Amino acid sequence: MNRHRLSKRGSGFTLIELLVVIAIIAILIALLLPAVQQAREAARRSQCRNNLKQLGLAMHNYHDVNLSLPIGAYAGWGQSWTWAVLPYVEQAPLFARMPTPVNDNGFWGGTDQRSLDLIALARTAVPVFLCPSMPEGPKENKNINGPAGRAMSTYLANAGGDARNDNLGANGMDRSNGLFHAVAMTTAPVGRTFKFRDAIDGLSNTVLIGEAEYNLSSTRGCNICDRYLFYHMNFDSGNGGDFSEVLGSTYYRINTKAKNNSERECAFGGIHTGGTHILFGDGKVKFMSESIDLVNVWRPLGSRAGGEVPGSF
Repeated sequence: MNRHRLSKRGSGFTLIELLVVIAIIAILIALLLPAVQQAREAARRSQCRNNLKQLGLAMHNYHDVNLSLPIGAYAGWGQSWTWAVLPYVEQAPLFARMPTPVNDNGFWGGTDQRSLDLIALARTAVPVFLCPSMPEGPKENKNINGPAGRAMSTYLANAGGDARNDNLGANGMDRSNGLFHAVAMTTAPVGRTFKFRDAIDGLSNTVLIGEAEYNLSSTRGCNICDRYLFYHMNFDSGNGGDFSEVLGSTYYRINTKAKNNSERECAFGGIHTGGTHILFGDGKVKFMSESIDLVNVWRPLGSRAGGEVPGSF
């Protein structure tokens, strides 16, 4: 009897043994968690690259059908390259919801059919426009210059290597040297669209689309960067501005940390450490380092016909 009782008592775990087992499990989790997180981020980065490849294919298909690239941004209610390529990313029904004719009528709080269609467009998320690594999204729930719940985007078309602000006029995006221009609502878009053949510097040396970081935080250096919303449909059509909703510039450094709103709004960059994904005109996607030579390489890569010979990248 005594021997039997002793045998039963000795078959359990002591408190020290349990603590040791728990400690070992905690150490294993601590070792494995970074690897799991890295694997997940690698998958997200792969999806981001795939998104850009799909957008590049959409641009080429659009060009084949329309014999030119789409307009960059048509000041007013969201007529831009993001809307134009929808039929080529399997979103033809969404494309058809854009009210016609193109004009600046409509109101965020309107109840007429045109306004309701515009609001519906603004709130419809399209996965190909969103990098999965971005912590915000797929919708912005703040009321920023319009209704809450607008679908977001992390990709900008390239306005050029000399655009210093996202307005019309001097150093603006209506006369910059990229493959996409902004156009005033009152201006017919004649001469404002480009063909691939206009990339005299070569499609492999011309930026087409790139990543951009959504940022709406004064503590992070930019308190007006409410861009990168897929259909920020109310560009400033009166003065011609806010085109950094859909257009970027290689004039500024990748992942710039400058506390300058124009620079932060127009620059390409992402949330990936060390650089950002860029789609070139020939369809290839490259991860561009944030330490790239700004003057001799990055700015020339934004130009469609500057005659520059960019260095190694």
